[in-house]
Amino acid sequence: MKKLFAMLCGLFLTAATSLVAQNVVNGTVTDKDGNPIPGVKVEVVGSNESVLTELDGTFQLNTQFPAKKVKVHYAGMQSKTQKIKPDMTIKMHNSSWWREKPEKYQWFLGAQVAVPDYDKMGDLSYGLMFGRVKNLGWYVKALWSPRKNCDGYGWEEDYGNDWTTGKYQISYWAATGGLMYRLWSPIYLYAGAGYSDLQLAYEVFDGSYNENYDCEYSGLCIDLGLMVKYKRFFLNAGLTLNDEYNDNHTCVGNFGIGMFF
Repeated sequence: MKKLFAMLCGLFLTAATSLVAQNVVNGTVTDKDGNPIPGVKVEVVGSNESVLTELDGTFQLNTQFPAKKVKVHYAGMQSKTQKIKPDMTIKMHNSSWWREKPEKYQWFLGAQVAVPDYDKMGDLSYGLMFGRVKNLGWYVKALWSPRKNCDGYGWEEDYGNDWTTGKYQISYWAATGGLMYRLWSPIYLYAGAGYSDLQLAYEVFDGSYNENYDCEYSGLCIDLGLMVKYKRFFLNAGLTLNDEYNDNHTCVGNFGIGMFF
């Protein structure tokens, strides 16, 4: 009985060893033209098992557990992850900022500028855009300009029963937030919603200011735009579509620059 038990244990260990030996990952790593690349690091995703390719670009890796994917690394070339199949070929491409794919979530922060008044391009609002993204992420954005005096066209205008001096005061703020989605390598689409407010008043000859309710708006808004990432930096541009109150003031242009960290 003891001999039978020992034989069964021996057979079991032999079978287990054989199964482990069958977890073999092999293939060839080449460049885009099919030339073999020696010295490429091939690692099993989800473990610390790895091997370097031979002079002919081939590799063979005996894994302790069944593997599903491998990832290849080589200096100056884009890292690549591929599903495992028998005698697979992995093609690598030269690394560039356009091909670079995000490997982890990153925070970003950028300065923003908006143009809430289309009559005077110099009347700008300033703010910040902040968020976190990989392929999918989120952002929040705030823009604000205090009420300030602005020069008009330099002539008198009839506003109601009063004559204006051509000067006016304008204030604007907006707070939005939403989701980001990577369209392709360095380009992200962002879309969100929030609240915006623009106040406008014209100066009359007695020195007071009359609110121009026809050119004011306050309410919900929709935020749409694109962001382009270059290494650690980004540029973004978009529009804030405001709750329509007057046809002349339904959207505000916005652009910015910032950094990932």
